[in-house]
Order: sequence, then C-alpha cells, then structure tokens
Amino acid sequence: MLMKSNMLFMKKQKRNDVEGFTLIELLIVLIVVISFVLLPTLALKSWQEELEKRFFYYQFEKSVLHVQQMAITDHRGTQVDLYQDQQLIIFFTNDTKLAWRQLEVPESITLVSENSILFSAGKGNISTTQIGVGSIPRVIFTESNAQQRVIYQFQLGSGRFERK
Repeated sequence: MLMKSNMLFMKKQKRNDVEGFTLIELLIVLIVVISFVLLPTLALKSWQEELEKRFFYYQFEKSVLHVQQMAITDHRGTQVDLYQDQQLIIFFTNDTKLAWRQLEVPESITLVSENSILFSAGKGNISTTQIGVGSIPRVIFTESNAQQRVIYQFQLGSGRFERK
C-alpha cells in the first residue's frame, strides 16, 4: 500500500514538472505575428490608392493630348465628354460617335465638372459647353480623403492645360 501511494505521488510530481507555454504567452506571440502581417498590408493599401490616383491623372492628361493631336492631324473635330453622374470621361471624334476611349474615375476621386470640351478640326483650338466659364474650359476633380481639389485649366488659343 505504501508503494502504491508512493507511485501516485511520483506521478503527480512528474505532471507538475512538465513545462509548456501558457495561454497568455501564446496570445502574445499570436498578436505579434498578426501585427507583422497586418501593418504592411494597411500601408500597401494606402500606397495602392495613391498609385491609382496618379495613374488616373496620367491617363487623363495623355488622353486629352491625344484627342487634341487627333483633331489637328486628322482634320476632324474631337471632344471630351464629362459625365459627373456616372463618374465617366469619354473621348471621341465628332465624325464617329464610337468612343475612342472611356476613362472611369476611381472611387477615391470625384469628377465635379460636366458637359463637353471640344477641339476644332485642323487647329486643335478649344471651346466648351460648360456654363459660367466662357469659352475656356476647366476640369475639376476632388479627392475624397484629402479634400483636395485638382483643377485642369485650359489656356486660351493653344488648347494646352495647366494642372493646379
């Protein structure tokens, strides 16, 4: 009997001597690992949004220049239609009603301007159907997160634009 109780006591001691990780230690390690994964992901998302904005503005500028050059070289009137309600910009020639290019405005940018910008055939001079700006068009975008306005102001006669 003494032998049995002695063996039970030794088994209990062996169980208490076994060391391992506690639940709190495991949770701390898990939090550290998750933070190493999440922080770069969040930074990557804001970086991707900024890149998307820059690429949109680049596409818009190049498309406007291309449409103006088409008006000059092909001796055909071209135009840029701005659809504020659909957040869409359509570039096309006046001879054909088929769109040369459709440019969707990203969610982080809002198109404020509407109506059309027209480039005359052979010269590339500009005019507009925008109300209240005379014959010099401008295109206004607002960026949602920074509440910043980006304005493309066209210059009289040359058809070139300036980004403000």
